[in-house]
Amino acid sequence: MLKKYDDIDDLGPLNKFSICLRMGSVESGPPLSTILGNFGINTIKFVKDLNDYTSELPTYFLLVVNVVINSDRTYKFNINEPSVTQFLRILSKKKQIFVLSQGGFKAIDIKVINIKDLLFISRIKFNNEDDSSLRMLYGSINSLDMYVSDENENENENE
Repeated sequence: MLKKYDDIDDLGPLNKFSICLRMGSVESGPPLSTILGNFGINTIKFVKDLNDYTSELPTYFLLVVNVVINSDRTYKFNINEPSVTQFLRILSKKKQIFVLSQGGFKAIDIKVINIKDLLFISRIKFNNEDDSSLRMLYGSINSLDMYVSDENENENENE
């Protein structure tokens, strides 16, 4: 059903779009300037607002920003929080292990996440360290073909 608008100011959102941006280091160049410029939005002001809003986030976060542009050339944005998978991929480390195969030992690389990082993700995403939250995280770890480790990161790997 079409809604009839009597006044141009009643049009509501003119456009909505989502774009993946690296937090804390968003620049006012393409593709963002092209998209926002088409709707008459000041890209430099938008980038300043977004960078101020995300200043406390690490720059390695690549997050989805949802932008709503209104008919009066104002805008709103919100940021989707990182997924559990994204946290796991960021915090995992590569480790080399030896497995026994035909012809002797063979070195393979695996992805390992420290138990402290796992508890950190549980506190961030679920606000607790309950058994059910950790089970869900463990399921995600298994599906990403990762392993959990309780080794200290400060240990020298050559020893």
